[in-house]
This record gives sequence, C-alpha cells and structure tokens, in this order.
Amino acid sequence: MNSSKLIGLYRALLSIILTFLVTSIFLIINNTNPLLAYYYIFIGAFGNINLIIETLVRATPILIISLGLAISFRCKVWNIGAEGQLYIGAMLGTITAIALGESFFTFPIAFIMSLIGGALWASIPAFMKSKLGINEVITTFLMNFISINFVQWLLSFPLKSPETLFPESERIPNSAILPVLIPYTRMHLGIVIAFFLILPIIHFIMMKTTFGFKLKVVGENPEVARYSGIDVEKILFLALVISGALAGMAGFIEVAGIQFRMRPTISPGYGYTGIVIALLGQNNPIGISLASIFIAAIINGSSTMSRMLNQPQGIVDFIQGLLIMFVLASNYILRYVSKKELIKL
Repeated sequence: MNSSKLIGLYRALLSIILTFLVTSIFLIINNTNPLLAYYYIFIGAFGNINLIIETLVRATPILIISLGLAISFRCKVWNIGAEGQLYIGAMLGTITAIALGESFFTFPIAFIMSLIGGALWASIPAFMKSKLGINEVITTFLMNFISINFVQWLLSFPLKSPETLFPESERIPNSAILPVLIPYTRMHLGIVIAFFLILPIIHFIMMKTTFGFKLKVVGENPEVARYSGIDVEKILFLALVISGALAGMAGFIEVAGIQFRMRPTISPGYGYTGIVIALLGQNNPIGISLASIFIAAIINGSSTMSRMLNQPQGIVDFIQGLLIMFVLASNYILRYVSKKELIKL
C-alpha cells in the first residue's frame, strides 16, 4: 500500500473512531451503555440473512450516488445537489416506464432516461460553474429545493395516481420492475448492478483511464492542468454531469427495485448521505463501497438500537454529522498526531 492510500486509510479509521468516541459520551450522558448500543446496531444490520439483505438494499442507492459524487469531488467540484438529481432522474424514469407500458424495452429505456434526467439537471449548475464561474455549492444545493418541490407538485396534481388518490405516481409496469433474486426477500437485481457493474466501471474510469487522471490533475492544480493542455472547464462540466447521471440512476433503481411507484418521499436523504460516504471513502470506489455498507448498517441497525434501548433514532443524523466534521478535520488531526510521533506517516 503506497503512502497516499495509507494516509487515506488512517483518515477514515481516525474519523470513525473519533465519531464513535463522541457518540459514546452522549450515550453515557443519556444513561445508555455505548457497547450495548453498538451491539444492537450490529445485530439490527447483520443479525440474519434478511437483515443483511436489507442493509445491502439500503446501501445500493447510497453507493451509486457516492460513486458519482466521488467523480466530481476528485476534481474539487462540490456537488451538493445529488438529492435533487435523484428526484429528477427517478421521476423521468418513472414517467417513461408508465408511458411505454409492458414491453421488453421498457426498463432499459426508462433506465437511460433516468440517467439523462439526472445529467440534464446537473448540467445547469455545471454550465454555471464552467462557463460563468458561479459557485457550484450554492447552485447545486438550491436546485435541490426546486426539483423536490417540482416533483411533489407533479405527484400531487398532473401525475397523481387515479387508483390510490395519494400523491404518488401510478405503479410502473411489471416489465420495468427489477427481478427479485432471492425469494421472500428484497434482494433485487439493482444490488448486483450497483456492486458488480457500476462499481467496477467507475473504479476503472477513475483509476485506469486518461479521464480519471485528468480529474485528479484538475483537482490538484487547475492552473497546472490548463498549462498541460487539459480543457479544465470541460472536465469540470463532465464531472458534475456524470455525478448527476449516477444520482438519477440511483433514484430509478430505488423505484424499480423497491417502491414500484414514484413517491415524494422516495429518498430519506440519500443525496446528502452520499456526501458523507464519498468523503469517508476518500473518493476511492473501493473505500466508498465499504463506507456505503457501513453507513447503511448504522441506518438500519439504529432502529433496532432505538427500539431496544429507547434511544432517539435521530442518532443516525448525529453520527453522520460527526463523520463529516471528523473527515474534514482528519488531515489536521493526523499532522498533529504525526508531530507528536504517535503515528508514523
């Protein structure tokens, strides 16, 4: 393992350890044994085959979104709009599936349209960033509210299901639903697509291609990249658009694999959770896959912990917030620890 990967591993482990230490303090203050709390989180996530599958189900959209965010973060384009891109991609994929009806081509076309939807929505802040120099953090974040509220309006009025009369779409046709791989579970084909197709492809793109190298160079020093003949604005634009496309894909896989309808609550914040995962995984696809399962386990296991120990389930958001802070501070903490010769970098 080279030094940069070793430092990345140290940063991730340090962030997780500090997060659990601080969380433990708050649990103790609340008269709860932290070891028992973490035990119930583990049991709730991996206690049996069904719980393991549910953890993988939860990890799937998070993984796909995080891989897209890793591409943009690699070149220092901070896409905070994955949540909105997920909604647009899922909505467009659902509309396409319903319009096409039962057909062999329904799923692949709807799948492609979800990619296009997420990419088009991301292309707006991408254009503002690459051509106008407008800060993408502000534009991507604000566009979340536009997309989510627009989708909620569509589901409440023009696309409201005539069957249920709830603010949700019609059920997508069976030909658009991802097949279940293990009977009587929710182990659908989307999990395999995410972990055994999307993950290797993104890993190859980021680690083995010229485009992946350009992402890294632009992220390290845009001026050096420009001097080397790299079209920096093009790379920034493509990074954000690809990131949005993957977020849109994650949204439709959630519809086709789990929900079967587009709902205004399709995502419990996967787009924001993806930011935590990408940072924790150090923008490395392998690290991101492990971090996705880790966070999914905490999300799923916290419900068991909450039920058994009478703790608020909001502890998940608390843990994610701490992770972000410690990941961002991990470089400075590592330097301090290295100066004190407590660890050799």
